[in-house]
Amino acid sequence: MSRIYPYAGFWRRAIAFLADTLLAAVPPAVICLPLMFWQGLAMSRAEGTDAAGVHLAALVIIYLLWQVLAIISFWLYFAWQESGPRQATFGKRMMKIKVAGPDGGRIGFGRASGRTFAKWISYFTLYVGFMMAGTTRQKRALHDYIAQTYVVRTDFEPGSELPSLPSRPWLLAGLTVLLLGLFAVGLFAGWASEQTSGMAGKAAAELQALAGDKDFPQEPVEADGIVYFRLNDGLYAEFTGAENEGDYTLFLSDGADGKVCCLAAPDEGDCTRTGFSPCE
Repeated sequence: MSRIYPYAGFWRRAIAFLADTLLAAVPPAVICLPLMFWQGLAMSRAEGTDAAGVHLAALVIIYLLWQVLAIISFWLYFAWQESGPRQATFGKRMMKIKVAGPDGGRIGFGRASGRTFAKWISYFTLYVGFMMAGTTRQKRALHDYIAQTYVVRTDFEPGSELPSLPSRPWLLAGLTVLLLGLFAVGLFAGWASEQTSGMAGKAAAELQALAGDKDFPQEPVEADGIVYFRLNDGLYAEFTGAENEGDYTLFLSDGADGKVCCLAAPDEGDCTRTGFSPCE
């Protein structure tokens, strides 16, 4: 007969945490969303840049207030409930699990607060701290180790045994490498997109500067990796995106009043990376 362990499984914890995060986000949203809508509506009706600037500043202040209230709501929601008689938030109660201290019993508000703020460390590790709950010997996340807590089934009694399970460090290592790889890919994609948009901005500025030069030669002229040339309908600028991610062509029609657009072609890069709309 297989032994039944007292710990909450990873997916139970994940579902509970998702539900709790959504619930904790409700109070600050209820307070700040109407205020933002009110100021946004007032800004759209404001006459003059000074009045619009006042409403814009109010929007920024409300947004900052929202972030502060969100942190307070997150803290009180988790710490107050997990240190309460039921030792569990609404999400944990739904999944029939609770938080226990080193002795298997109820934790105090201070320890619950520390556990709540320690979750930010689990965030900053690219969620590896959370994934530890599925790979460690006692199903503990990083913030559980920091706060010396356990997440167990609701029928677990103080003083009961907290045995060790087989750990799976290879799984945690594999997930960590995968997350680091995805993070690196995301950083590179962001850098490449920024480089491409930067080159596009430089090319567009040069096209606008050349717009009044009707004697600009039709033969291609290269400058800083961008090739400029004129055809009968207007000026063109061609360049290759960062790390050869694609070829781009910007176009400025002689009658476009300085509006630069992006020429899309099957063998060229995505126009959205340049920051300019596709030519009609």
